[in-house]
Amino acid sequence: MKNLAKFMLMMGVIAAILAGCGTAQDDPGNVAEPGQNEEETASEGQGGQEQREEEEEESSEDGTDGEGNSEIRILEQNMTYSVEGEMKEDTAFLKHSDNQNYSMYVLPAYELTAEEPNKDVLYLTENDQVFMRIELLPDDADWDMLEENTKAQLGAVSENVQTSKAPSDDFYKDASVMSAEGNGEKVSAYLVKNDNLSLKLTLFNKEDADHEDAFLQMAKTIMKEKTQE
Repeated sequence: MKNLAKFMLMMGVIAAILAGCGTAQDDPGNVAEPGQNEEETASEGQGGQEQREEEEEESSEDGTDGEGNSEIRILEQNMTYSVEGEMKEDTAFLKHSDNQNYSMYVLPAYELTAEEPNKDVLYLTENDQVFMRIELLPDDADWDMLEENTKAQLGAVSENVQTSKAPSDDFYKDASVMSAEGNGEKVSAYLVKNDNLSLKLTLFNKEDADHEDAFLQMAKTIMKEKTQE
């Protein structure tokens, strides 16, 4: 009888323990609410997206693409220039050429438009006879032939084609500069060859409307854009 009583007592203890385990497993307080993990994941994803957007905005403001490459440009920049000897300061706005693979900053008094394939014109809005022709050149352009052809073109304005000193700016440090004047017009040509950019600028000014410096200040903001693959 004593052994039977001990056996019954042990069975009772085991049953109580098993009942307690089942209660803990079935306790609603220990069951995760439906969708809890999904909500947390969505919240984390939304937070990550907001962080990425903030980083992209900061990258756009400092002129980088987030990886240190200077491909993203701010939408505007202040520019100091002179017109007929008078110093001015204004805000220039970023424009993308629809005709050639570059962007540049353009002052409010000027317009950028395509002239023909591989040639654009940046002109004075109130007088389109005052303008700058922009031609991006291939990296393997024959520079000697280009200079000869440019001199011949200027010869149509005047037989007296002058060679000028390049502006004291890094953008123009290796540029070849030629000019000719006649019939109230001044035509200048700048052949620019930099590490990542080769171009020909032809400036058409009038005796009473000399915008050469304004054109040059805008031209030095020209930057080739990444080719879309």
